[in-house]
Amino acid sequence: MSVNSTVFIYITLSSWALFCICWLLLRNRNKENIQTRTSRQRFMGALGYLVIFTALYMSLFIQGHRLLPTNLYIQAIGAILCMVGVATAIWSRVLLGTNWSGGVTAKKDHELIVRGPYRLIRHPIYTGFVAAMAGTCLVTGGWSAIIVSTIYTLGLCMKINREETLLNELFPGTYAVYQQHTRKLIPFIW
Repeated sequence: MSVNSTVFIYITLSSWALFCICWLLLRNRNKENIQTRTSRQRFMGALGYLVIFTALYMSLFIQGHRLLPTNLYIQAIGAILCMVGVATAIWSRVLLGTNWSGGVTAKKDHELIVRGPYRLIRHPIYTGFVAAMAGTCLVTGGWSAIIVSTIYTLGLCMKINREETLLNELFPGTYAVYQQHTRKLIPFIW
């Protein structure tokens, strides 16, 4: 592994560390859930993050685990994508404020946020997280990173459908209009 590759790895690790710090700092600053999450659900969420981050960096510890070629241009693009993804997720999380929840659940006095990145996409935290995972995959290049990122993204698509059903129930008519003017996950595309 070259010195330049190491820099890109540290950039992604620093980005993810910032993501985790922000999530920890903001974790208890939420409105009360109408339906509370169980301890098991919270544990499974934390375990999910552990699995994702382990898979993203596994290629650094296992010889022959790398699927993508080591290319500084690809890794530079990956590091930038990771930084932009984490910044988008954090910005979106801050804007969502006390309405955020780790699970699909309504909050007391739930508000529909439509500013910042929410003007273009309905789920910018997920967009940022997926972009950061994809960027990390380009940097580390491991097959486990690519597999877990793909599985996680597919799972997010299912979660998005549940969230959109809930938001349509919470904001009848208003959310449907919002859906017509925004995209789910990828600005201007989908």
